[in-house]
Amino acid sequence: MLQIKEKFKEIFYAVIPIVVVVLLLHFTITPLGKDILIKFLLGTVFVLIGMPLFLMGVDLSITPMGEKVSGSLLKRKSLFPIILGGIIIGFSVTIAEPDLHILAGQVKDITLGSMDSNLMVILVSVGVGLMVALALVRVIKGVLLNILMTVIYLVIFVLAIFSDPEFLAVAFDASGSTTGSISVPFLLALSVGVSNLTRRKGNEESDSFGMLGIASTGAIIAVLAQGIFNETKVTGNLTMHEFTNENVLKMFFSNIPEVALEGLLTLLPVIIIFLIVNTFSLKESKRSLRNIMIGALYTYIGLVLFLAGFNGGFIDASRQLGYQIAALEKDWLLIIIGIILGVIIIPAEPSVRVLTRQIEDETAGAIKSKTVLVALCIGVGIAVGLSIMRITIPSLQLWHIILVAMIIVIILSFIVPKIFVGIAYDSGGVAAGTLTATVVLPFAHGAAQYIPSASVVVDGFGVIAIVAITPLITIEIMGLIYKMSMIKQQKKSKKIEQGGIEI
Repeated sequence: MLQIKEKFKEIFYAVIPIVVVVLLLHFTITPLGKDILIKFLLGTVFVLIGMPLFLMGVDLSITPMGEKVSGSLLKRKSLFPIILGGIIIGFSVTIAEPDLHILAGQVKDITLGSMDSNLMVILVSVGVGLMVALALVRVIKGVLLNILMTVIYLVIFVLAIFSDPEFLAVAFDASGSTTGSISVPFLLALSVGVSNLTRRKGNEESDSFGMLGIASTGAIIAVLAQGIFNETKVTGNLTMHEFTNENVLKMFFSNIPEVALEGLLTLLPVIIIFLIVNTFSLKESKRSLRNIMIGALYTYIGLVLFLAGFNGGFIDASRQLGYQIAALEKDWLLIIIGIILGVIIIPAEPSVRVLTRQIEDETAGAIKSKTVLVALCIGVGIAVGLSIMRITIPSLQLWHIILVAMIIVIILSFIVPKIFVGIAYDSGGVAAGTLTATVVLPFAHGAAQYIPSASVVVDGFGVIAIVAITPLITIEIMGLIYKMSMIKQQKKSKKIEQGGIEI
């Protein structure tokens, strides 16, 4: 009971700033329709109840399942079973990821079905599975993360040249959507497990980071490949919500059965994998299995509630805000509000909290979770500001921002301490989570729909992409500052030892 209270308190303080900003805008410059406002408030209640249940369920079920399955997998002495297991785990947790399905739903709606979202989900899951296997091989073989990511980015750059431009933004958005509340605990457990094996051989602690960064690139490669072979012209438009006389409660609750089915299909692959592995390898006690299944039930109930809240209340409200603020034709205001949204969504992202806790644990408190959280807030705020700026300036394209960011990330990765490189790549993936997909992305879609020079498909998407890559730079800059301070401290200590400073 104490645990659920702590989770509720944590989520309450994280979500309330978003609600306050929306209500302030509603009562001042952008009044929302009555039905949208009611649905938003209902959605907030569902999120406040569902998110704590979901996070508690993840602690009780998803994380232990990830640790146990990865532990069983990494006991294999042969490389082939590890690679095969990595592919299966990567595919299963990705196809189960709620954030990816939220993005796919928006892709389907906005492109009016011209972009095959189901095919995208399958290809992305395959891509992530392959890259998870590659990440495992990297750690086992001792390949440096910065070198591997440089090669992967070069491959992405080449694919981007030949892919349709409509697929470019969606591809990078998909990368951020693959590392969410389901996949992050599983993949982090797998990453820590394989790094523990290599540490016994003298490898560095930095091996425990980087898995999420590598895995998410599989989504980019998969969607860009889909764009290369796509023969259908992708078009898009956004139908803005209009006031309706329908019963608002009926409208809100009508989506819950669909969300409940999606939630069940989301969790089933993960549970099935665990049960299969348990039958043949783990042999967990009945008590342990019961606790994990109870945790899975908490996870499911929480997942359905918070997804219903986000889908039923947050997306429409965010789109309407973006559209109405853009209609004021004050680009500076649109950009500033975008920055504010970017800063306040990060503390509410479940995956961010999972990662920051792991960073503090793995570094024995040397890198504080709050420090990483502040760096992510700054990075994401800048990212959303850049994303909105891209919508308002026709000549500023997504690849201009992404290419420059990639070059900076690669250069810094060869300068900063290795552990910060891994943390940076992992942080980028988790920063672009559920709140980005349900608050910031719809906000950008609404703005792009109003601005005549913008395209909802080309300019509306791409927000998650910039959100996913900008924190890499901020974390690596944090690593650079840390390195410089350590050098300064060492020089000072050396002078003291040589008698150059009087004490």
